[in-house]
Amino acid sequence: MSKKTILIAGLGLIGGSLARAIKAGHPEYHVTAYNRSQAPRDFAMQAKLVDEVSDDFEQLAVSADVIILNFPVQLSIKFLETLANLPLKPDVLISDSGSTKQDIINSAERLFSGQTVRFVGGHPMAGSHKTGVIASDALLFENAYYILTPSSLSKPEDLAELKLILSETHAKFIDLSAAEHDAMTAVTSHFPHVVAAALVNNADDFSDKMPFTKNLAAGGFRDMTRIAESSPDMWAEILMSNPDNVVDQIDQFTDKLQAVKALIQDQQSDAVWQFFDQARKLRSQMPIHKGAMDNFYDLFISIPDKSDAIHDVLGYFSCHHLSIVNIKINETRVELNGVLQITFKTKHDLETAERLIKANTDYDVYQ
Repeated sequence: MSKKTILIAGLGLIGGSLARAIKAGHPEYHVTAYNRSQAPRDFAMQAKLVDEVSDDFEQLAVSADVIILNFPVQLSIKFLETLANLPLKPDVLISDSGSTKQDIINSAERLFSGQTVRFVGGHPMAGSHKTGVIASDALLFENAYYILTPSSLSKPEDLAELKLILSETHAKFIDLSAAEHDAMTAVTSHFPHVVAAALVNNADDFSDKMPFTKNLAAGGFRDMTRIAESSPDMWAEILMSNPDNVVDQIDQFTDKLQAVKALIQDQQSDAVWQFFDQARKLRSQMPIHKGAMDNFYDLFISIPDKSDAIHDVLGYFSCHHLSIVNIKINETRVELNGVLQITFKTKHDLETAERLIKANTDYDVYQ
């Protein structure tokens, strides 16, 4: 297999994880990395993620056979503008990892028209609650969808080449047009973030009248609004790069809310039941998969208000090397036991923890 020089531009969680996977799958490749900040560059070299790092993007770019941009979409477009004015290698293959695809495809086609550059858009739909190259993981994308969007600058064999380079990610590669990608992610990702943020803001507005409302925000509210804690910088840019599709989803959702509102006002109990039953059946049939955030598994333990209770609970796990990613105390019930919420990375670890708690305590425990 021929030796390639792969440039990873941007050493965050995604860029670092791609570097790890490419290096693991193709040790013969020369993997370089660009990052403006020194600390991520130092870490990448110390952890042997890459063979070479620099804050000189242009110097690395002209030597690369493959360039993968790992920035927000608008910043990636600025890097494409820089690349369009460099003496790149003939037939260099360029990709990105942005959350929307139409803007960057349009920009690439405009900037590299008449050149030998090959461009394939990319979107690895995986992530983590952790950030930065220090949290990078070669298996971050395992079993996640990795969308590839061809352009007028690419041929099917270019997508095949990129899949080979990224094969050690163990992702599920899907080929979509940029328009298809942006429309579908608006439904399943972008618009849900709008809804989650709106629910949180709505609860906050209502709590001005009834302050105790926030104390009752558990269960369904917690599950539906988890993604409202995501970066506002990132989501503002994503929505601005996919406005038509998101607005269309807002309009469709508004129509559905108005329809169920009318059923409630008219006391159409059978129709309201059908509304919920249809959603329940549809949700049970959906092939929910690992997406842009890890699937985490929560265990809830009702524990007494004693200083050593949490220590005891965690002690039961110590010999089993369970993958705990978060611990939280939920104070939502007055004058009763507190609820300890422990989040695990795998379902197996959650089930092991539940079994240990039931075997060693009389605490109520539930998922």
